[in-house]
Amino acid sequence: MGRYLQDLRSREVDAIVPPRGPDVQIVERGGCFLLGGFLKKPHMSTAEFPDETGLECIANRLRMETMLEPRLASSCPLLLLTAGLVTARTFSAALARYHGRFNVILSYDGESCAVRFHKIRAGQRWLAEDLEGYVDEGVLVFEAGADSPLPALLSA
Repeated sequence: MGRYLQDLRSREVDAIVPPRGPDVQIVERGGCFLLGGFLKKPHMSTAEFPDETGLECIANRLRMETMLEPRLASSCPLLLLTAGLVTARTFSAALARYHGRFNVILSYDGESCAVRFHKIRAGQRWLAEDLEGYVDEGVLVFEAGADSPLPALLSA
């Protein structure tokens, strides 16, 4: 992920970036924190997941390429990373209203970018311990939530 962020920092882009990302509605249901859009149109059963963390990571994924015009995304893939960082900031701000600690996960492979989140729970993991082990993509994790020991790193 470091090389992707370095590439992004090295470019001068004359563009107006909206101060906030997409509107997100997070709903707590049965101890799970899910995007409202997933609850309105669930495409999977909660029984299909081994634990709450797995459910949240699948249900709470936004793909940046679906948020940008395809020609623009393919001609300037770093826009996907920029959109991902803005979306991660939006998730972080939305999760600050809830007690608990959450991981906001951004993954980027040079052609696509996804942002997801899950509540941090004892005994449940979504990611590998070593984030540098992901060789096909860069992975960035931010901690969010009212009980997070870290300040909101992505707050504006």
